[in-house]
Amino acid sequence: MTKGKLTRQELGWLLTQEAQGAAERLRKGVTALTQAPPPPGADVSGVDATLSALDDTMRMLTNLHNRPSNARGRRGRIDVASLLWEVAPEARVSIEPGSGTEVVGDESELRRMLHVMLGHGSGSGSVVTIKRDGDEVVTGVGLGPDSSVTADTERAWLSRMAIRYGGRYELVGGQEVLALPAQGVDARDDVAQLRKELDEARKQGEAYARELAAVWAAGEEPPVAQSSYPPPATPAAARHGAVSRFAGGVAATLRGILSPVGRELAELRNVAGAARKSSPDLEAAARGEVDERLEAIRRKLLSAQDFVAELAAVGESDPSELQREVDLVDTARSELRALEARAARMGVEVRIQTLPEEGARAGARVSPRAVGVLLRSLFSHAIAATPKGSSVTVTIFAPTDGEPGLGARVVVDDSGTILPASARRALLALEVEPGTFGRPSGVGLFVASEIAAAQGGLLEVGDAPVEDGHGGGVRVSVTFPR
Repeated sequence: MTKGKLTRQELGWLLTQEAQGAAERLRKGVTALTQAPPPPGADVSGVDATLSALDDTMRMLTNLHNRPSNARGRRGRIDVASLLWEVAPEARVSIEPGSGTEVVGDESELRRMLHVMLGHGSGSGSVVTIKRDGDEVVTGVGLGPDSSVTADTERAWLSRMAIRYGGRYELVGGQEVLALPAQGVDARDDVAQLRKELDEARKQGEAYARELAAVWAAGEEPPVAQSSYPPPATPAAARHGAVSRFAGGVAATLRGILSPVGRELAELRNVAGAARKSSPDLEAAARGEVDERLEAIRRKLLSAQDFVAELAAVGESDPSELQREVDLVDTARSELRALEARAARMGVEVRIQTLPEEGARAGARVSPRAVGVLLRSLFSHAIAATPKGSSVTVTIFAPTDGEPGLGARVVVDDSGTILPASARRALLALEVEPGTFGRPSGVGLFVASEIAAAQGGLLEVGDAPVEDGHGGGVRVSVTFPR
């Protein structure tokens, strides 16, 4: 590997970057000119097409030269000082003691950058300084006599490579200075940014919940959007429509906030994993702290995503959906299958049974999609309320001839904390903070009660039975009309 000249591939990559920048500046200039009246006789019709062809060519060159196909170096945490000893063992190196000289990058690229810098000095006997300056690892090489006719081109290449790594390349006095971001800085900044965004999402969610509670506690209804559907037949159906529109808006807002957080969390996990693989000397305590923070962020993000999914399902329900005969057993099993992964992640077992006999059909004349959202809201609330290692029991009672006027009934028993009788109505109306009683968010119960009323059913909250010293918690039942 030569230290004084760039390879053909490195020159190709540098020329591609320079040409791409020139094409962009040319397009801006031509755009400004074409917005004004062109001079008489000037023909600018083919300029845009020519610039577009130039842009396409630059993109192709970028793809060809952006990353060599025969790169041999490893990528990860690289100690610049150790790499320098390998590149130039005879160099006089001055290392300032401090926090470390590690960066994250490609070993072959960093090695090549050091080769080129040393070529501008006195060769392998150059005077080199390495130090940690804040969040940067700064490498300085004393300049020697200019013996290369391509020195300016090599400095331009070094500047481009430094920008690619998020650093900088400068000539300071009689030294060439290469400053690169230190290892761990990006991960620390990502964690801080994730915390900030999660905090903002939590605050916005709390604000929406308070607004929803205030609207329904005052008995007011948000204005109904105009549509081509006929107006709802009952006040309960109108309330269901208002809830679905509000939930759809909240879900869209939260999804927009949380989507970039998920991508950044995945990138942060990849960076942390690469650091662990390439740094066996990293202290176990620091590594454990990073893992613990990542896991806490992941759990919060999954909970927020589950909440968004529930709100999105409510937003997709249609209060004007036609009613038809639906088997509640099939609907319940379908909704439970959709929640299997969440229950497994939380360590909760869900059991379903049909009475008076297993396999009985529990039919009800309802809106299929609305009832599916109702049951999923009940099941999600029960799973969230049940501690790890406990179970949720779903019992579906088929209608019998001995109970005129009463239809099928769905009963959901969780194993969470018991809810006092005085707080049940307030919890359904979102008038109290569920965490006060050790319960999860009451939004799911509120949605289920509104949909049950719109379907002509009755939702009741009571105590779950205790059997053989196990059980307890809250029982939520919904009775549908025949």
